[in-house]
Amino acid sequence: MKYNKLINSVTVLESDKYGNSAQYQKQQDKQKSLIKKLQWLFIILLILGYVATAFSQNAGIKDYTVINQSEFQPTIKDAVKLGDLPEIKDTVKKIANINYGIQSTPLVSKYEVIPIDAAKMQNEPLTKLYRSLIKAGFGTYTTPYAEVFLNSLRTRDMAYGVHYKHLSSSSHLKGVGYSGFADDEAEIFGKKFYKKHTLTGEFNYKRNAVHFYGYDTTENKVSKNFTKQRYQLFEPKLTLQSHYTDSSKVNHTIKLGYYNLTDLYNVAENNVKLNTLFNTFINKEHLFTNFDVDFYNHKVPHDTFNDVIVKLNPYFEAKGKKWKADIGVSAVMDALGTQSSTKFYFYPQLNVRYDVYESMVIPYAGINGGLHKNSLRSLSNENPFIGPSIDYKNTNTKFNVFGGLKGNLSSNTSYDAKASYSVIDNMYFFAVDYSDNTTLDNKYKVIYDNTTLFNVSGQLKYQYKEKMHFIAKGNYYLYNTKTLERAYHKPNFDLIFSTIYNLKSKFILRADIFVIGNQYALTQVNTNMVYTTQPKLLKGIADINLGAEYRYTKMLSFFVKLNNIANVRYYRWEKYPSQRFNLMIGLTFVPF
Repeated sequence: MKYNKLINSVTVLESDKYGNSAQYQKQQDKQKSLIKKLQWLFIILLILGYVATAFSQNAGIKDYTVINQSEFQPTIKDAVKLGDLPEIKDTVKKIANINYGIQSTPLVSKYEVIPIDAAKMQNEPLTKLYRSLIKAGFGTYTTPYAEVFLNSLRTRDMAYGVHYKHLSSSSHLKGVGYSGFADDEAEIFGKKFYKKHTLTGEFNYKRNAVHFYGYDTTENKVSKNFTKQRYQLFEPKLTLQSHYTDSSKVNHTIKLGYYNLTDLYNVAENNVKLNTLFNTFINKEHLFTNFDVDFYNHKVPHDTFNDVIVKLNPYFEAKGKKWKADIGVSAVMDALGTQSSTKFYFYPQLNVRYDVYESMVIPYAGINGGLHKNSLRSLSNENPFIGPSIDYKNTNTKFNVFGGLKGNLSSNTSYDAKASYSVIDNMYFFAVDYSDNTTLDNKYKVIYDNTTLFNVSGQLKYQYKEKMHFIAKGNYYLYNTKTLERAYHKPNFDLIFSTIYNLKSKFILRADIFVIGNQYALTQVNTNMVYTTQPKLLKGIADINLGAEYRYTKMLSFFVKLNNIANVRYYRWEKYPSQRFNLMIGLTFVPF
């Protein structure tokens, strides 16, 4: 097919050459006729030549004889033997000593360095701050809640703000008196940032109103004003803290504070407190010195007395690549007005830790001690139902020996397990005061005893970014009192489980479980009109709480809280039952 196409293309070209196809066909016929004539002529010439040659050979052929002679002498070449003898070649080549000489010639470069601007790292954008935050809610048992935050925006030289919180309830629990309460807190603070120091000022106000509702309403009919108690606190504070980066200088933190605490039973407490901490480096050791002065003025219904506590605690910190140790001593002077004389105490201070493997396994151990001030403020914060006639004594922990294991299981998980043994003088306990002139028997007194305490504690934390937080803590207590039959209102264990889950920053879910083990109360028993006191078992407590928050926008969210969802009526303090299931709903708003 390709050949035919080629002929056809040539035909077309020739046709174009001669002008038309008729002339072209006539020319082709003439060429074919001439070629045939030439072929016949060539054949005739070949035949004639062959005949002539044949006749000439048959006419004159003669016989010839050719004889060739030569002398042949056969020879055999001598054999040549291959002499392949083994040779040992030394691969170590000796190199003659060669002396090198370098002739240095200065090379002047004509290249001129052109300075370039230093690269600047762009900081991450700062989180936007707002000046205010308002929270408000309302719950069962007629429980209003409100909280307000006002603060300055981010500045380099100062920060200030105001905070206020109110939570109250008008609850009436079955079988007991009016159990309403009201808690108010207000705070004003400010910070001034200097080049090497920070000056902080605060003023705190607290008002906590409760009722001694722990009495039987079937036998006693009293008004709620008769059982009311109110604690009111005023507290200004001032702090100066240095920020020297030069290790040869003495960094310091100086705190000066005062508070006045009063109640409705003409009990008052005034405290002036100076706390100082100085630290510097001497060679490679870090030296610390704490110096504290506490002055208390106690006013009880029929007496007034003072208490001065002075503490000096020098210690130094030494550390290596994997270990760290704090070694020091603490000296305390206690001049309590109810004591016959001023007392002096000395406590050891030793804390040693060693990193066994990359902060995953860190055993630690130590010994310490200290004097704890039992004040109206500390006692009422733990048990608001104490009476006005308080016996003040300070708790002396002679020594506390401890050891434990802590570390990080991963970048998100950490743990701490610890065991300790303490010898304590004048440890405080709470018991119902049956010596009160009324028949309500609804106030507590403070009693003291020498005791030993064995404590085992553990803690586990897990945090995954800002999405998941989990913490579990627990304590086991074993008290051995000297004169008291039981360690009253001291539970034998406690557990806390708390978790927060952040779902795409839109839903915030929270769950808390508080567990308190069995404890004993000192209760009065009537046997044939003879009143005696004896221990009474208070069963353990399990308080389960749930909460959720829905963030509608960055400026507005809604929340709900469900407390004591098991609807259990439990007793943390004898005669004082808790509220059962309660619910609160509310909102959070950022106005500006």
